[in-house]
Amino acid sequence: MCTPVLRPMAAIITDILACLDAAYPFSWALSGDRVGLQAGDPQASVTNVLVALEASPAVVAEARTLSAQLLLTHHPLIYQAAADLREDRPQGRLLAAVVRAGLAAVACHTNLDLAPQGLNDHLAHRLGLEEPVVLDPVRQEAWLKLAVFVPVGYEDQVRTALMDDRVGVIGHYSHCSFAARGQGTYLPLSGARPFRGEVARLSRADESRLEVLVPESAVPATLARLKKAHPYEEVAYDLYPLANPGLALGFGRVGHWPGGLSWKETVNRVKEVFAVSGVRVWGQPPEVVSRVAVCGGSGGDLIGQARVQGAQVYVTGEVRHHQAVPGPEEDFAVIEVGHFASEVVFMPAWAEQVDHFLRQRELAVQVIVSAAQTMPFQIL
Repeated sequence: MCTPVLRPMAAIITDILACLDAAYPFSWALSGDRVGLQAGDPQASVTNVLVALEASPAVVAEARTLSAQLLLTHHPLIYQAAADLREDRPQGRLLAAVVRAGLAAVACHTNLDLAPQGLNDHLAHRLGLEEPVVLDPVRQEAWLKLAVFVPVGYEDQVRTALMDDRVGVIGHYSHCSFAARGQGTYLPLSGARPFRGEVARLSRADESRLEVLVPESAVPATLARLKKAHPYEEVAYDLYPLANPGLALGFGRVGHWPGGLSWKETVNRVKEVFAVSGVRVWGQPPEVVSRVAVCGGSGGDLIGQARVQGAQVYVTGEVRHHQAVPGPEEDFAVIEVGHFASEVVFMPAWAEQVDHFLRQRELAVQVIVSAAQTMPFQIL
């Protein structure tokens, strides 16, 4: 559970959606995926958000107990179109419970799978993989160059406001920018409140042209921070589209363990990370495992891609029979940990991320991780 912190601004659901869209753009979701607001009033007030892998009767009851107004899940509440809302059937009963509880329901599904610092980045980090890259790229996010003109002496103030974990990042380097001095001119018109100079008189100002790279989806949030930090009433800036290769977005990650782990150590680490007592294994692993691929959820379709990327072990949540390695394949193994286990492990970290983003926007919202999440089946 995130520590509740009071913040100065009340929030509505639209504010939460904007925050989520900036971090995990809904436009990144695969075609046909059901993401975003699925139930509730966009203008409703929110003070408590409950984060869970998926909605269930127990999670909805927990939300009511905690007086949560919004249920944020990875799995969509309505994944397939409902033919009816009959309460003698599980889906209708669940949907009715959400409505009766006055809950808004928001989902970040495949957009969260693809996102930097999303589900798959977290799994790679938890496994201890170094230099992880996207296992199966599905798109690239375009870069833009932001050039803004800043009065001399205010460069650091504006630069600091612009930078985050995506803006100003080039490879393994963050806070990348360039500045050059020059002179700007402006003539404040009637009604203007110039930072320097007088209305109806031409002014000259020593300024720096500050440049930084911005991912396309981060532009709105970046400009909002820029305008808040910049001393000018009217901020002069340019956005240039770039032909540089964009940021790869896709499913799964593949990285390495320096020095490698034995097969026994590999299995033990996987069990520990995903908090499972047993796993299913296909193939024949090498004695020492150094290159590992991972994909949360139903990752069976990426077994071939894991081999192409040189993985010796591929860890995923769910594999169908005909996706699995057809026989003992030397020096390659697939480890299945279970769909639920492969994703629920990310929920505490996701709640912390969302809480951090809300803090940045000074929104008075408490973010809570569900304690009622349980596997939807049992093994006898």
